[in-house]
Amino acid sequence: MFCNQCSSNIADGARFCPHCGTQFGGTPQDPARTPPPPQPQGASIIPPPAPAAPSPWLNVPPPAQPMYGGQQQTDSKAIGSLILGILSVTILWIFAGIPAVILGHMSRSQIQKSMGRLKGEGMALAGLIMGYISVAAFPVILIIAAIAIPNLLRARMSANESAAASTVRTLISNEIEYSVKYQANGYTQDLATLGPGPTGTCAGEGTAEHACLIDDVLGNARCTAGTWCTRSAFRYIIIGEGSMPATDFVITATPVDENAAMKSYCATADGVLRSRFGMVASPPTVSECKHWTAL
Repeated sequence: MFCNQCSSNIADGARFCPHCGTQFGGTPQDPARTPPPPQPQGASIIPPPAPAAPSPWLNVPPPAQPMYGGQQQTDSKAIGSLILGILSVTILWIFAGIPAVILGHMSRSQIQKSMGRLKGEGMALAGLIMGYISVAAFPVILIIAAIAIPNLLRARMSANESAAASTVRTLISNEIEYSVKYQANGYTQDLATLGPGPTGTCAGEGTAEHACLIDDVLGNARCTAGTWCTRSAFRYIIIGEGSMPATDFVITATPVDENAAMKSYCATADGVLRSRFGMVASPPTVSECKHWTAL
C-alpha cells in the first residue's frame, strides 16, 4: 500500500502515513481522529503529551493558625454574663436576664476569635442559659400575676370584712352589757363611753362614763359622738338615739378606702348585723340601718 501524498510504502490497514501523516479513512470532524500535522520527510512522529495527573497538594487544607501560647485571661464579659444570669433567676428577673444574654453572646464570640488568649466560655454559656430562662419565664409570670393578684386582693378584702363584722358583733354585746350594768343610762352615745377613759387603762370594774368594756384603740377619749375611730381597714362609730338615756343606738363600720373592702356594716339594739356594698360618708339612722341586708 502506497501513500497518495508522499508515495511512501506503508503497511496494509494503516490509518496514518508514518512519513507525512496523511489520514486514511475516518471523519475529519472527529477530534480524536484528526491526523497530526505533516512532518518533514524522515522525521519521527511525536505523540501528544498525556494529561497531567491532579496534584495531591490541591486538596490539602490550609495550615492551622498558631494558637496563643501565653497565659489565658478570663473574659470580663463572661464574668458579667454569669453574675447577671444569677441575678436574673433570683431577684432582678428579666431586668438582668436580657443583659446576661447580650453579654453571653458577645463573650463567646470574642473568646472564639481570641485564638486561646481568652477563656470563660463556660461562664458565658451559664449566663446565657440563666438569662434565657428568665426571659422565657416572663410571660408565664405575667399570667400567674394576672390570676393571683386579683385573688389576693379579694382575699384581703374578705379578711378585712370578716374582722369588721366580728368587731361590730362585739360592740353589740358591749352595748347590751353596758345597758344591763347601767340601766339608768340606757345605751352609750359613743365609743369613748365603752372604753377605759383618758388614762387608757382600767383599774377596776369601770363606771357609767368609762365602762372599760373595749380597748383603747376604739374606746379612747377622742372617739366621742360624731367622731370616727379607725381600727385596721375600717372606721367605726356609735350614735345613740332617743333622749337621755339613749333608747337605741347605731353601730356603723365602713372601709377606710375602696381597696380595703367592698362592704359597710351596721347594727342596732335589735342585735342584727346588716351590710351594704360600698363606703358610707355618714352613719345611717336606726331606721336606715334596718333597711340594709341582714346577715
